[in-house]
Amino acid sequence: MGIGNIFRAFQPKDKIFFVLFEKVAQKLVEMSKEFHDGIREFDLNDETLLNKMSDYEHELDDLTHEIFVQLGENFITPFDREDINLLTSGLDDIADYIYASAKYIYLYKSPEVKEYSEFSLLIYKSCLEIQNAIKNLKEFKNPAEVKEACIKVNSFENIADEVLSQGILSVFESNDPIKIIKVKSVLEYLETVTDKAEDVANTIENIVIKYA
Repeated sequence: MGIGNIFRAFQPKDKIFFVLFEKVAQKLVEMSKEFHDGIREFDLNDETLLNKMSDYEHELDDLTHEIFVQLGENFITPFDREDINLLTSGLDDIADYIYASAKYIYLYKSPEVKEYSEFSLLIYKSCLEIQNAIKNLKEFKNPAEVKEACIKVNSFENIADEVLSQGILSVFESNDPIKIIKVKSVLEYLETVTDKAEDVANTIENIVIKYA
């Protein structure tokens, strides 16, 4: 590597990470909105929703890969490399589990799918707050707003826990073992999305505590 290239490698390039994180957050908002709308207007014979979720998941995989490439190429980062790794992986997990939820809804051919809309709305709201947190994380100028967004994500996860409990109780009343297995599995995938969103919120909050 020439002297010029070495010098450029040490130039402040940390802003690229915020640009990429904001792109990921925007894609998650779009994905979760499409998911919520698709659940409300679900048609088992139309796989448009599943195909869209697959496309989003691939796009987010590409962004995740780009963040890791930048992490390998840049000496200067806006915060600890370990935290960047955790945040990147956590955001990718949200996309993975949204896609997995959609996949199993179609796989199980569950007629109860519209009952999942309460979950999909919580997922969408969680992604909006994660986007808000990431926007305000830049240069650590608005730590209070970041923390407020993280608190909201945590509250959505708490609501999701209750929705899961009530959903499982309701499906058990059907006394239909096949239905119980299918619906319970999908409900747990959906609740896991909110768990992953809470993990991301906790990671962001820890970053703010360290650096703000």
